[in-house]
Amino acid sequence: MNDQANQQKNPTADEVKAMQQRQIALREQRRQEMEQTSFSTNAQGGALMQPRNGKELMDMANLMSSSGNMVRDFYRGNPGDCAALIMICQPYGFNPFMVSWKTYKASKSDDAPISFEGQLVNAMVNQSAPIRGRLKYEYEGQGDTRRCTVVGCDRETNEPISYTTPELKKIPIKNSPLWKGDPDQQLGYYAARAWARRHFPELLLGVYTREEIDEAPRPPRDVTPREAKPGGFAARAQAARQQAEPEDTQEHTDAAEDPTSDEQHTDTLDGEVLPDAEEDAAPDEQQGQERGGTPERSFEYDEGATAFRQGKTMTECPYDPEKDPASADQYEQWRNGWFDASEEADQEGGDA
Repeated sequence: MNDQANQQKNPTADEVKAMQQRQIALREQRRQEMEQTSFSTNAQGGALMQPRNGKELMDMANLMSSSGNMVRDFYRGNPGDCAALIMICQPYGFNPFMVSWKTYKASKSDDAPISFEGQLVNAMVNQSAPIRGRLKYEYEGQGDTRRCTVVGCDRETNEPISYTTPELKKIPIKNSPLWKGDPDQQLGYYAARAWARRHFPELLLGVYTREEIDEAPRPPRDVTPREAKPGGFAARAQAARQQAEPEDTQEHTDAAEDPTSDEQHTDTLDGEVLPDAEEDAAPDEQQGQERGGTPERSFEYDEGATAFRQGKTMTECPYDPEKDPASADQYEQWRNGWFDASEEADQEGGDA
């Protein structure tokens, strides 16, 4: 048995040779990929990947998708998304590795669209707009009446091209906490984006910020209760209710005769059957937070739902991916909890 174990542990000479050949082939493949990667320098002095044909594009996308922690998590192992990002970056002369950290999933759904930071959108406008120099910003008003005017000088006619935002209080979606902490910065982002969409819409085709995605109409939500999962809370409640129905009259009689009857037990038997989506939800929001969230929902999701019920707005989210990119997932989960709680409240209001 020891001889067999040694044979399994120590590879043979042929196996070692085969492993070495595979490593050599892999290095040669990587070398060929790098040979297909061309670098150029834009006005900012950055080394960028600029594919010249489809083969180079896919070679660069494969390289980018295998770059580990140097790109955002949803690009890892996903050469298709990497290829799309490289094509988006190419007209602006941007480095897709850097840009990947300025993009986010609009929600935690697998098919959620990619959103772009306001800072990145402004950089795209400054880099590609047909103007002389950069955009200039002017502010007027105070507090809720604050607004921003952005002006660019046309490169051909030398005429000023301007756009003025609505007043701060009239802007409907304000997801970032910076709308409270630094409203002038957010107004500047809003103004530059709207300026480009009005005067040069071709600059930002397919590029949307999180606020723009949230402003888009949502498809109708299917609120039809689904069949209860076997063994879930709803299934157990239904079984308890069905068992209690034949004895309903007797239970009420017993309860009337015995004032010390277990009120909690009666409530449990007659309790409302919850939709399937709520089966495993924690019975108490605070307990869910103390445990770090329910098994299906994270702590941040429960925290966002609680914030809505406490009357807080989206701008009061404690997570800011623009200041701390590592908090992007927490931000999305908090926001999803807030939105779901909002929709549930709307649904309950409609049912009432």
